[in-house]
Amino acid sequence: MRDAASASVVDPPGLLATAIGAPLADIELDASPSLPGNHPMWQRDVLAVSARVRAIAAALRPLAVRVLTFWDHAVRSINVGQRRIEVDPSGSYRLR
Repeated sequence: MRDAASASVVDPPGLLATAIGAPLADIELDASPSLPGNHPMWQRDVLAVSARVRAIAAALRPLAVRVLTFWDHAVRSINVGQRRIEVDPSGSYRLR
């Protein structure tokens, strides 16, 4: 059992109130990532699109696409010639 002296030493609600009431201005956060000095610089991804591809993309008309899940397919595999097209549980098509 606890006695009255030990109960007054630990006061969780009092500790919580002190932590909540602390001003946030005293906390400093370093948000910038730091890498080791010998680490190579990070290279940004670059995507170059040629003028020909831009012209083709601009000429495309909008296309409506209906996304089907695995369960939406009435037939989940079919033979086409000597190959087989299957729909796996993730909804991805596989050509085997």
